[in-house]
Order: sequence, then structure tokens, then C-alpha cells
Amino acid sequence: MIREQADPKAMAASPAILSRLAAGSSCCRLWCGVTRPLVHIRSARATEPGARKRDEEHLWEAAAYLPFSRASMGSFFQDQPVLKNPFLEDALLRGYLKRHLPQEAVWSDLNAFGERVAKEIDIWGRECELNPPRLVHFDPWGQRVDHIVTSAAWKRLKDLSAQEGLVAIGYEKSFGEWSRVYQMSKLYIFSPSSGLYTCPLAMTDGAAKVIQSTGVSLPVEKAYGHLTSRQPERFWTSGQWMTERQGGSDVGTGTETVAVPQTDGSYKLHGFKWFTSATDADMTLTLARVQDRSGSTTPGSRGLSLFYAEVSRGEDGRLQGIEVQRLKDKLGTRQMPTAELLLDGLPAYRGVP
Repeated sequence: MIREQADPKAMAASPAILSRLAAGSSCCRLWCGVTRPLVHIRSARATEPGARKRDEEHLWEAAAYLPFSRASMGSFFQDQPVLKNPFLEDALLRGYLKRHLPQEAVWSDLNAFGERVAKEIDIWGRECELNPPRLVHFDPWGQRVDHIVTSAAWKRLKDLSAQEGLVAIGYEKSFGEWSRVYQMSKLYIFSPSSGLYTCPLAMTDGAAKVIQSTGVSLPVEKAYGHLTSRQPERFWTSGQWMTERQGGSDVGTGTETVAVPQTDGSYKLHGFKWFTSATDADMTLTLARVQDRSGSTTPGSRGLSLFYAEVSRGEDGRLQGIEVQRLKDKLGTRQMPTAELLLDGLPAYRGVP
């Protein structure tokens, strides 16, 4: 408290003290081109109990305009965003489905899935970003294993994809020509929270469609059943390994991988795939050129064939016919394993000549 009757000595010293303080801070009175009034701040020096405060401590100190007091940051903190059911929040999607696919089963499933996305899946997707895949080349005893380690959340997303039919819906045809719309609607609300798992799902769907279009027959019949399954223990994902080292989309002139015929009608692939998406997949569709008996291949697109190969390990734990050179160091898609592969005798079956 300021005394009602000030000490005469303090009264005499006050103008001098204030003049010195004001003179030292006069250059700071302008802030961003706008004249600011002086802010008077009470002295905050502590005094021992029972000690008489000096008269100067009862004076108001003059200071320049201070945007913040006592802290280096302001008082505003943004609230953490809360994800709500993405299906219920999307009026455009619901309006479209109301006109074209108003079946109660579809709406009930999309609503329940939207709740699961908001409360469960979104957390998994974030975990995939925080724990990207890593490559273990060798085991503790020096044996090469080329094991791609993914997070637990990435594995849970695979099981979820089977349970929710994120691929299967398009092939079950429960809603006729609108089955794909139903499937894509579900993927649409899944994608932002998926941790990029929609990428292997897209390749899985693409592989299933290729097999369906070219004819489901042995040995790809088994693969088609796995790709379109709703059972997590049976569900497979597929990679599509097309890009050679020189890159580009001109596979007709760029593909150097060769396929060597075997006596049982299968082939073994030899080559280098510079960009293999979803390298942890269970199978793949890939391009190669068939060698004739003299070791020659046909150039251009006419010499290309599509091959089906399973990604498997032998009894020694090593990948059969595959060496993982490295994982790609990417921007934006770090959640998904993308690798450079050396194909060194990968067993495969010719699909489309």
C-alpha cells in the first residue's frame, strides 16, 4: 500500500527518479509506428519480513509498452482438434448416397465405421506416422534375413481392412452396380486416418481386378481368394512391382527384368525393381521379359509379360529369390514400406502373355 502522506525526502527524489527512467525508455514509446502510453509497473522486489521497504520501492516504475508480461508467450492456446464421425460430418456424401444408395444396411455400416474411424483408427494412423517401417538386414548370428519391421498399428490396419471388407465389398456385389460406390465411400472416410494403408489396399484391389479380368485359374485362384477375403488370417495384400532403376512410366522400353522358363511351367525372375510399393505384401504382380532358349528377349512392349509371384521365406528364414537393398527415404509416405529389390530367381507364374 502507498502511504497517504509521503516522506518529504521521497517526494523530492521522485521527479528525479522518474525523469531518469522516462529518459532511458523514451525511444521505446513508439511500437510498430503507433504511439503507446507508458505502462506503469509496480516494483516486485521482495523484502525480508519485518524490514522497512525503501521509499523507492513504493514508486511506480515507468517502462515502455510491453506486449507480454512475465512470460515469453501469450495467453492464447489453441484447443486440440477433435475428430468426429466423418460419415455424419459429410453432408455431401450423405446427400449423394441418400439419392442413389439409401439402403439401411449401407447407412448403418458407414455410420458404425465412421465411429470406429474417429475413436480407434485415427490413433492407429498416427502411430504409423510416428513408427515408420525399418529394415533388418541380418539376424544376430549374421545370417541375412531382410526383414521389414512394421508397427503394430500397421498390422492392425491390415486386419481391420479384412474385417470391414475394404476390398471384399467390391467383389461381393451385394448391392449390384452400386457395390463399388459403397466400397469407395467407405475408403473415402477411412483414407485421412488410415496411416496410408489405402495404398496397399489400392494395389490389392487392382491385383484382384486384374486376376478377375484375365480369368481366375490356377495358380492365381488361391491368390484371388486371399485378396478378397474378410477373414484377417486369410487376407493378403498385393504389391505391384513395375519400376526399373531408370524409373519412368515407359515400361515398354524400360523393363530389364527377365523371366527364365522352368521345366514345370513356372519361371524364375532376375532383375532389379527400383521402386516397389507395399514391399511387405504377401504377393505381387510384376513385369518381365521371357528369355528364349538362346537367352534372347523381345524388345519393346511386345516382349513384356505380367507375372504373379508370392513373397515367401524358406526354411532358413530368408526371402526366396528376393534381396531387399534398402527402404526408400521418402517424404509424405513414410508410413508404408517402399523398397529397392533385387530379384534373384524369384519363383513366378506367367499371367498375361
